[in-house]
Amino acid sequence: MSKCDFAKWKKISGPSGSYNGGPFKIVHHTTEGGSAAGAFAAFTSNRSDPHFTVDATTVYQHIDTDEAARALRNAPGGVETNRDSAIQIEVVGFAHRPKTRATLENVRRLCRWIEEKHGVPRVWPNGFPKPAVNGHDPGGHNRDAHTWDAKGGHYGHSNVPENTHWDPGYTKTEIDFLMLDDSEMPAITEGLEGASRFESIPIEDPGLQLDHSRMPDHAEPNGPARKPRGAAAKKGTAKAKSVKGKSNDLPSDAEGSPTKTTSKRKKAPVKKKAEAEES
Repeated sequence: MSKCDFAKWKKISGPSGSYNGGPFKIVHHTTEGGSAAGAFAAFTSNRSDPHFTVDATTVYQHIDTDEAARALRNAPGGVETNRDSAIQIEVVGFAHRPKTRATLENVRRLCRWIEEKHGVPRVWPNGFPKPAVNGHDPGGHNRDAHTWDAKGGHYGHSNVPENTHWDPGYTKTEIDFLMLDDSEMPAITEGLEGASRFESIPIEDPGLQLDHSRMPDHAEPNGPARKPRGAAAKKGTAKAKSVKGKSNDLPSDAEGSPTKTTSKRKKAPVKKKAEAEES
């Protein structure tokens, strides 16, 4: 069993099944809400648990990292997502907001544990996640399926094939902080050499609890869903709204027992148009 020794165990829905292969990788999400409690409610409703949820005070573990989580969409055809040895972290916050120093430190520490436990390289094979532009999706995300299936490392949710969300929206400074080794932290925390590199990372975020998601198919964890505009509003009426709004990024087996794993792991690379589009 692989349980993080500094994480608080909180089982919700359980795993989606066993891994079907692929090198181990770490997937970074944001909960698109202001609290861990709101995220837990969404995971319960949608059966969309990650392995970990992280906020400024606590690392919560929901699923053993030797088993697959549920937080990615896994469409028919294409490659595996959840079961492609993807260890998933949901960071409490929003893709369009800065992450606080304490939250990033908890994520950073957890990443070092996962890297050591599962041999994950400290690289971003599909490139760095892109930060928000004027508070919204910057576009142009690299979701190369071959790279995902073949290379271990770190991936933003924005860089996973078959998914459309653009979280976590990390800035380059946030990524640099997350990639720090434990040996580098004393100088940073004590304000010595290199500390100025991270001055832009906020200590606190008093507006976090009052904000709402800016992804069209997300709803607010602690309040009414924000109404999408224009074409997104028409499309959104056909979607099931939830606290986390993960209806389009749920694995195909999220609403029942784990999918059987007796068939070959790799799915047909060519999809029909209807299969590639999220409804």
